[in-house]
Amino acid sequence: MFKGIFKNGKTEPSKVETWKKFELFELFNDLDKAEKILSELSEGYSGNFIDAEEFYKEFVEELNDLKYQNVPDFKRISIWFAPTSAWDNFVGMDGIELGNRIYERANKWNKASG
Repeated sequence: MFKGIFKNGKTEPSKVETWKKFELFELFNDLDKAEKILSELSEGYSGNFIDAEEFYKEFVEELNDLKYQNVPDFKRISIWFAPTSAWDNFVGMDGIELGNRIYERANKWNKASG
């Protein structure tokens, strides 16, 4: 009976332990940095967005939604921050390291929660 409850004596990690393992706090910190960078842009073009302002508006909406979800879904973030996607198109080489970190952490979180 206890084997099913305690799974061979192991307990499930707490929410905070899971967040730390998948670098959720760091991901949100990086997303806040990305928001600041995007807020200063106004030009550029990327497939689904006519300009940086449109991308910024969509990004802020998504970020606000993510901050208030019980289990955030970072699929759109993964798409936007994938190499050679919207983030790279608007920010260029200056934001490549930040974009790659966001992409990797978002994918890691999506795989764990999905």
